[in-house]
Amino acid sequence: MTKVIIARYGEVHLKGANRGYFLKALQKNIENRVGQKIKLDNSRFVIDGDDEKIAYSVAEVFGITSVSIVTKVESIPEKILEYLKTIKVSGTYKVEVNRADKKFPHKSPDFARMCGGAVDGVVDVVNPDTRINIDIRENGTFVYDKIIPGVGGLPVGTAGHALVLLSGGIDSPVASWLAAKRGLSLEYIHFYSPPYTSAFALDKVKRLASKLEKYCGRGVLHIVPFTQIQDAIRNNCDEEYLITIMRRFMVRIAERLAMKRGLDCIVTGENLAQVASQTIQSLASNDMCMDVLPVLRPIITYDKAEIVKLSKQIGTYETSIEPHLDCCTVFIPRHPMIKPNIKKVEEQEKKLQIDELIENAMNNIMV
Repeated sequence: MTKVIIARYGEVHLKGANRGYFLKALQKNIENRVGQKIKLDNSRFVIDGDDEKIAYSVAEVFGITSVSIVTKVESIPEKILEYLKTIKVSGTYKVEVNRADKKFPHKSPDFARMCGGAVDGVVDVVNPDTRINIDIRENGTFVYDKIIPGVGGLPVGTAGHALVLLSGGIDSPVASWLAAKRGLSLEYIHFYSPPYTSAFALDKVKRLASKLEKYCGRGVLHIVPFTQIQDAIRNNCDEEYLITIMRRFMVRIAERLAMKRGLDCIVTGENLAQVASQTIQSLASNDMCMDVLPVLRPIITYDKAEIVKLSKQIGTYETSIEPHLDCCTVFIPRHPMIKPNIKKVEEQEKKLQIDELIENAMNNIMV
């Protein structure tokens, strides 16, 4: 008998001829998380040991659906029954058998009945306090009574590479998490406007990126000086267009940086109709600035309560609500343009040296 941790995967099962690629990526991501080599055994990843901290950590790896600390015994009926007699449970229990190894001499319902009564406790097949799972496979049988839910999704890095517009708010960290859950590896871009935004605001963004690391992996954070652009917009354009034009500059710079870095798409934390800059007309205005890359908006249809719930789940909420201004909240017009007309927006932008402003910002990006 040995103690091991087993990690189960879900959607990767559906990948057909490409499954090997996804499994290798998932195995590498788990090994990076736990700092040791693991193996794939009978459609389960197996990690040596029984450290509960490691088990919960593996459950946070995208692609994993559940994790259990198990006792592995030989797939021999007498050996399994012998081990069950050493188990003592508090209250009632039920034995559930999964006979994945069809060469095992007893069918699942029959062997479950044979196991009933072997454990020190009271059998209750309707509403047990403890469920003892027996997973019978060719290379051994896993016995366990606890299943830790995993985050699911696809292994980070298997769907491509994205640049996320990361602010200091609640939404963009959640969008980052959801993008990584679909297999994207992430880099981040943040627009920084000293002296209008403080060093505390910048530190907040760095901490948010750090909190995302355990799920999304380590990602480069690109810090773009944005003060010159915001001053130029404020000094030359009509007030109601400030937010619209500012957001268009952001996506232009993000696309240029992403293409320079060889990335595949842009990800934002925009949410339909949440604020004036996120009406369908405003989002369309932003998209029209993109020459090549797609913009993904993972939380586009979420309501605020759903976003906050996810933010708390992934551990970014308390940092996100710290009261520090970001560049999007510095110059808020009294009456922002809700439904910008693209021709009028472009007329406003003719007042600016767009290419020069973007080039200056690109040349001074900090990493």
